[in-house]
Amino acid sequence: MARSTTDTCCLTLPLKLEKWQMDRLDKRFEIARQIYNTLVHYEIKKLNRLEASDEYKAVQEAIQKAINDKSVPASNIKALYKQRDKLRKDAGFDEYSFKTDIKNFYKHFKDNIRSNVAVHGIASQVWSAFDKMFYGNGKMVHFRKKGELNSLRGYSSTGKSGGIEIIYRGRYIEWNRLKLPIKTDQNNAYEKEMLQMRIKYCRLVRKPGKHKSRWYVQLMLEGKPVIKRDKETNAPRHPIGEGVVGIDIGPQTIAYVSAKEVSLQELAEKTNDIQQKRRILQRKLDRSRRATNPDNYAEDGTFKRGVKLTRNKSKRYLRIQRELAALCHQQAESRKRQHTELANHLLSLGNTFIIEDMEWPSLTRRAKITEIAEKTGKFKRKKRFGKSVGNKAPAMLKRILDQKLTSRGARGVIEVPTKLRASQYNHLTGEYHKKTLSQRWNDMPDGRRIQRDLYSAFLLQHTNENHNGFDNEALNNDYETFVQLHDGVIARLRTSEHTLASMGIVRTASVH
Repeated sequence: MARSTTDTCCLTLPLKLEKWQMDRLDKRFEIARQIYNTLVHYEIKKLNRLEASDEYKAVQEAIQKAINDKSVPASNIKALYKQRDKLRKDAGFDEYSFKTDIKNFYKHFKDNIRSNVAVHGIASQVWSAFDKMFYGNGKMVHFRKKGELNSLRGYSSTGKSGGIEIIYRGRYIEWNRLKLPIKTDQNNAYEKEMLQMRIKYCRLVRKPGKHKSRWYVQLMLEGKPVIKRDKETNAPRHPIGEGVVGIDIGPQTIAYVSAKEVSLQELAEKTNDIQQKRRILQRKLDRSRRATNPDNYAEDGTFKRGVKLTRNKSKRYLRIQRELAALCHQQAESRKRQHTELANHLLSLGNTFIIEDMEWPSLTRRAKITEIAEKTGKFKRKKRFGKSVGNKAPAMLKRILDQKLTSRGARGVIEVPTKLRASQYNHLTGEYHKKTLSQRWNDMPDGRRIQRDLYSAFLLQHTNENHNGFDNEALNNDYETFVQLHDGVIARLRTSEHTLASMGIVRTASVH
């Protein structure tokens, strides 16, 4: 069946369940996990047979040779990739074949998992994993451990119920004779208006809690999300402004410049306290793991090599593990909520957003080359920005902002290539000067000192129509206004209680 091309939005509602209903859901999700792993095992064996065939080996070798030989045209390499894709498809590596293969594994569990969820839910998840390995950045397909499969969806239908097996019944979700009450707010106008749309399908989601799991239903609706409005004035709560906004996002900070506001701030600053709690729980887990598995470690505390390791987990370990999972979920929700609030504020400043096209995964990797500093003679750190990017999720902010723009019918975020070198350009001289990462200020020819990230956002705000250079005339016209707003931001940050070192701002001592 062809995928739907209509707009889709999501409404998430909590389920109000009793203990026995949660147990039934846990049982069904565990059965679904076992079916998932069985299908993964079956497909991996099928892939091993394909990779062992002479024809597939020949194509793989030809691709590798063509990539290493710089004289081979790109069209030839593309043809080889298509040949390999055809071999995979003929061997049964597409979503339709996966849905056919799973029919051999779910029939024993028809009292809990029927064909609709198995074929259109579990098989689709397995294919997504293989698709990511084949055509994305995935390296291998993993089996799901107990408790790791946390969402199941049904099959979309043309009716209002949103499914055949997982069915929306207004006040509850019905799944194979199991009724799951929905917690709704009768006074919520947003929910009421969203529920007027056609439901494409329903997805049940399990999220970790400190003492027990929390359950939700995600209703996938046809259409664009409803605009939230003020109850008294009926005006949009988050209106879109007019104008261009330049954004410079770093691993931990964001600088943005618009016609009426300039700001430099930390991303998702409320997650810092949660991160400290996570470290404490992780140390507790490590101590418990070492106490219950002493034979796994050598005298110096490192893992033993060449021996079979034990995996004993005490009740205390499992309890702390649940607390850690709940804390990680809390951190993720807090981070997403703060990014959404910031995106709503940015929308009020303009309707065109320009940002550099950053490859965030590349900033998380360790350096491959070992270097020694000339001044100190010590080894340079190989770590880069993995922890910062993981905690702050800068790419998520860009994605949320882009989704909000497109849902309102506006153009999405404009990404300009990093070769534009916004951090090196000086519009007063028209020259580029490469800077080290520690240089957080630009010494301008007019004697002013401008914070590096804010100036980069100012330059991005004034790219030309093709977004391959800068509009120097507009930069000169708006420069004085930008400097005034810039100085106000810096003065405020100097008296702030908390600033990051990457901002390069020295805090001014308060006078009592």
